[in-house]
Amino acid sequence: MTYLEKLKQEQPLTICLTNNVVKNFTANGLLALGASPAMSEYQDDLEDFLPQASALLVNIGTLNERNWQLYKDALDIAERYDIRTVLDPVAAGAGQFRKNVALDLLEHHKISLLRGNASEIAALIGQKVASKGVDSSSVDNIGELALAASQYFQIPVVVTGKIDAIAVNGYVKLLYNGNSQMPLVTGTGCLLGAVLAAFIGLAKEDDLLNCLEEALSVYNIAGELAAQKTDGHMPGTYQIAFLDALHQVCHDDLEQLKKVEDYS
Repeated sequence: MTYLEKLKQEQPLTICLTNNVVKNFTANGLLALGASPAMSEYQDDLEDFLPQASALLVNIGTLNERNWQLYKDALDIAERYDIRTVLDPVAAGAGQFRKNVALDLLEHHKISLLRGNASEIAALIGQKVASKGVDSSSVDNIGELALAASQYFQIPVVVTGKIDAIAVNGYVKLLYNGNSQMPLVTGTGCLLGAVLAAFIGLAKEDDLLNCLEEALSVYNIAGELAAQKTDGHMPGTYQIAFLDALHQVCHDDLEQLKKVEDYS
């Protein structure tokens, strides 16, 4: 059974501490794919929800002092119940405060996966890549960046861009699927963090690389399929087509369209 099939069968509860801009899109995207989203933002509520969850996403997009403590409390609860966690350090390359928050979470809490764009990930390991808010410039070698970050933090890392990279335990894969319309819809990157969380909550520890490869491929291939729909080149229509494609994408699409290679 593929991870996509397992996700649709088990409908894993995925807790999303995410930013205000993308909550609706994130919830609808997880539902379309087959997962079960919850957007709990209160510690006592998380004490009830997290023991039943498959994974937790912490996305720092809408950041303030109260949320910083909420992220820490949620990660403590997740660790207590051995729940997989994904950190999306939104705009960590754009300012010191965001960088400090992300580094605090990475240094003092158990993070299962770090997912971000090139400028975000580079900033966290002391490298410099130009950024404008949440946007990122490309890097010359995204595989090298993913590997460096994975070794620096000793956790799996996903770096996204025109080419995506996954680094787990010294192994790196480059992924070439996706569509240029995806960045034109706000929240596609944030939804990806939630999708990765839903997938890795189903994976065995020694199979995280394969799980992440499938999750990211499914997501990006859905992006390609959405662009093929009528008026799929228009951002508003594309957003709806993308949700539909997440619901429809299947193992056969993955086998026929996946573009992945080992990095060396």
